[in-house]
Amino acid sequence: MFQKYQTIFDQQVRVWASIACNEWGFPDPPEQFFEKLNERLPSGLLATIGFGIDKGIVVPSGSMFKIKGLAQTKGPYNWFSRDNAKRRPNPNWEYCIQVAEYVRLWQAFENTDHVLTFEDALMDIGVYKDNKLLVCCEIKEKSSQARKLIAGIKAYETGIDLTTPDRGNDPLRKAKYIVHQKPLYFYLVAIGVRYEFSVTFPEGKTFELKEDIIPFI
Repeated sequence: MFQKYQTIFDQQVRVWASIACNEWGFPDPPEQFFEKLNERLPSGLLATIGFGIDKGIVVPSGSMFKIKGLAQTKGPYNWFSRDNAKRRPNPNWEYCIQVAEYVRLWQAFENTDHVLTFEDALMDIGVYKDNKLLVCCEIKEKSSQARKLIAGIKAYETGIDLTTPDRGNDPLRKAKYIVHQKPLYFYLVAIGVRYEFSVTFPEGKTFELKEDIIPFI
């Protein structure tokens, strides 16, 4: 069964890449392109996306994809970025992890009154109930990137200037999101790791992240 879903992804990603190349006037990627993709992204992740495709959670749209459960105005999203210099598509790696995590959450919350969002303002995924943000999720490809972002966000626990421009400053953007949206939980996912935190707003601090396990809420 596991192999079935990875095969679904392997077949679909070739279609997406071919359509993108045709749209951009590039030659179809060589087999080495897909070999490198499979080396960089582990099989469990690819099978999760394949499962999402099979169950209609991930909906192909030309060279792009849409996500079940979102407003029709949201998406489609690009699997690839255009590399004109090398005349090839470049995978948007973080989307692969983000889509896989959304599929996992969809399976958990499908028959509940929770609402999932994808690209939730300055966060990658949000979980809402009764219009209240319960959980927000940020995606990175590598564990080292996730740890660096956590350290950067925590630097704003003791104080933050909300008027400071945040372009190019991802930790500040995420800290602002936490201050404004006030989630109960925040977590980061990268390949091979998951960091989960409860979020509180104690007196004298902007916010506080405490290592935790997010309950099924």
